[in-house]
Amino acid sequence: MRFPLLLLSLILGSCAIKVEQAAVAVSTTEKREIEWPAWNPSTFRDEIADIDQRFLPNFIKMPSGEVVTYGRRPDGSEQIAIISKREKNAKAGIFQFRQCFLPTSRFAGTSPFLVHTNELIAQDRKWLYSAYNYRSTFLELHPARTRKAKGLIVYHTSIMLLSVAEKQVVECFRKRGWNVLVGLPSDSLYRTKLPALASSRGTIQKAAQLVAEDMDRHYLEQANSTRVALQFLARTRPDWLHGKRVLIGTSAGTFGMPAEALMTPGWDALIFVSGGTNLLSLYESGSAGVFSDSLEWVNDARRDPPTEVTRIFSDEEYHEIYRRASTMTKYHPGRLAPMLRNHRILMIAGTIDLIMPDEQAHGLHHALGRPERWTAPLGHHLIAVQLVLEVDRIDRWIMRP
Repeated sequence: MRFPLLLLSLILGSCAIKVEQAAVAVSTTEKREIEWPAWNPSTFRDEIADIDQRFLPNFIKMPSGEVVTYGRRPDGSEQIAIISKREKNAKAGIFQFRQCFLPTSRFAGTSPFLVHTNELIAQDRKWLYSAYNYRSTFLELHPARTRKAKGLIVYHTSIMLLSVAEKQVVECFRKRGWNVLVGLPSDSLYRTKLPALASSRGTIQKAAQLVAEDMDRHYLEQANSTRVALQFLARTRPDWLHGKRVLIGTSAGTFGMPAEALMTPGWDALIFVSGGTNLLSLYESGSAGVFSDSLEWVNDARRDPPTEVTRIFSDEEYHEIYRRASTMTKYHPGRLAPMLRNHRILMIAGTIDLIMPDEQAHGLHHALGRPERWTAPLGHHLIAVQLVLEVDRIDRWIMRP
């Protein structure tokens, strides 16, 4: 096992990072007020009625939501879950298929997401609750391994959760004096709703509206969860909020970052790794493989559709639904990124990334005002591995005046 890892390190070490300096900033007086929709925290009153009280976690009320935790581990780390009610966005004549796809890669971390439930685990306790009634975002708190911390890094993982490579990145930042708050993608990313016709009142346009609303809720869940997590830190670990505050996302973790940075201001730096402009467009293009898997799942539903379904859309109609929905979302990076141009921003990307097409990557770069960008001749997954070798460079960039 050591030889493949050594070989991989040698290969990555030979892939020199190319640095493109930021474009000259253009002053702008444009200021747009964003109307953030309501976000409904949960009380779990009905959920915990029949549960053995010995296995219940702590429910901690914050001004903007509820944090659920079993408390700090012996090493000072902690896992928390931030919960909100799962809204019902019904459309006349449209039936919603519930679809759940879960990380299966051997490089993924342990998933708290199951098909019908989510779970919070302690060493000797486990709490399961309905994934249909509640939205969940799980975060891990990892303290710096130095006596004095430089500040806080909020790091959002890829769709594969905290992979082996990303764990090493987090550990490297901790050794360099950073407290790290790791956010997994919210479970709404894995629990999609595929529309079908329930009556003559259903249309492709209504189906697209439903898909767009569901994706917007995913972007906003990342933003709202970070706001609640910072409130939790202010109450339980106030020293973590001293020093610099940096927001980093990799791949799927980048798509909620613009909403996150705008909803909760005060970031010293934003770092987008393998980011793009529009997650629905990425799905529909097929490059991420998620949409093709969904259409395959629909083929199974066609053989035995629910009684409420009068017709299941064709594959081409689903492509049209997603194409329309991608233009209807309000909080995707392509739309919000221009409002971040007064931030200090770094982009890191692979020049042979087949999962994040150039249209997405370059589109985000231009929307952000062409900030400093580092590129390497690598694909989507190897860029995440390359980050381990670039932590020192990133650390210096963050601390640079």
